[in-house]
Amino acid sequence: MSLTRRLDLGLLASVLVVMLLLAHGSVVLFDYVLRDYLTERLREDAESLATLPVDRDHQVQIDPLRLRASFNQVYSGQYFVIDIDNTIHLRSRSLWDHRLKPVEGDTAQIREGPENQSLLAWTGQYHRGQHHFTITTALDYSTVTRRLDWLRLCIWGLGGVMAILLVFIQRRVIRLGLMPLEKLQRELAQLHEGKRMALETRVPDEIAPFVEELNHQLERIERVLNRSRDGIANLGHALKTPLSVMETQLARRELEQFPDLRRSLQARLDDIHRLVEKELQRARLDTGEVSAAARFQPDSDIQPLLETLREIHTNVAFINESALLSPLPWDRDELLEILGNLLDNAGKWAHGLARLTMSFQEGRFVMLVEDDGPGIPPDQRSRVMGRGTRLDEQVTGHGLGLGIVEQIVHHHGGQIHLGESNLGGLAVTVELPTPLTA
Repeated sequence: MSLTRRLDLGLLASVLVVMLLLAHGSVVLFDYVLRDYLTERLREDAESLATLPVDRDHQVQIDPLRLRASFNQVYSGQYFVIDIDNTIHLRSRSLWDHRLKPVEGDTAQIREGPENQSLLAWTGQYHRGQHHFTITTALDYSTVTRRLDWLRLCIWGLGGVMAILLVFIQRRVIRLGLMPLEKLQRELAQLHEGKRMALETRVPDEIAPFVEELNHQLERIERVLNRSRDGIANLGHALKTPLSVMETQLARRELEQFPDLRRSLQARLDDIHRLVEKELQRARLDTGEVSAAARFQPDSDIQPLLETLREIHTNVAFINESALLSPLPWDRDELLEILGNLLDNAGKWAHGLARLTMSFQEGRFVMLVEDDGPGIPPDQRSRVMGRGTRLDEQVTGHGLGLGIVEQIVHHHGGQIHLGESNLGGLAVTVELPTPLTA
């Protein structure tokens, strides 16, 4: 569940609980205040009733004409009961035949009344002359209860509407607050793709130290990688120069009379070449995942490579039948290493034509290099994939080309296949899985 969804549900639950408590508390408070007010009214009614009874012919009576009309109307909702000296019982005509018991204490209480009414009743003690009065007054509280229930539902409904409104407001505020994080997420994706080497989005103060530290570490890693690349390149040049001198010395006529020694030294030099190329290639692959700042661009990177190969193999026509123009999600140096080795081998063996084709097929990037040379017999194709293997010693080289290509391809989880070309020679197919961030 997303953070926004959790916050929405949390706010909704919190607001509903608050509104529930607020509705209940408001109704209880309103009920308390209203009861207190009505109790004062019942007390006033009782005090008024205490002045009404008259003693005539030794009988205590109440003149109905002096009573409020609601006391004379049956089940009107206003009632009284008067006990005089615990011997005389008078009650309002509105009670009809219902018995209303006195209330203990000085607090109004709810009593069951006629016609399923809920009565708010109060009882007071009075003295008049030689008589003691116990007067109980009551009024119908059912209407008030129904109004309070309606008020409670209104507050709940209003609370629900407010909760939904607050959720929408919160969602908007959260989206505005998380907008820098969304930009930061896109920059992290670009960082993974090698399109940038630092994060530039302004983020909230709470996570700004994290972004600053990440940028600092990225900058430090970039410096270390640059120094490593420079050191690797310098080491490669430093080793290749004396090796070239030694090969030149081996080619001198003075050593022709020692063929065994010459072959032995040449084999050792080939071993050194293979070791140097192996370590240099391993170092390039180890840093390639992080240093992918320069992506391979077919429209600008292929043509210089083909022009260089045309200068080396002047009798071979190199053609590119690929229509890819957009940048590819692989390191430029690694793909140029693959294509350079494959096209160079094609140029060495081709009679006059070498062809490059690149395409995407079923989520995989496919590079096909073909030539019109003699090709390789099927039973010998597995041999040439080993480092240092050369089927023809007359062709210059150290037998490292396909071995280096195979190492790079396997590093990216791809495959390499040797087959027959439509041009009549060898066809080398390289398949690389497309990264998810491509």
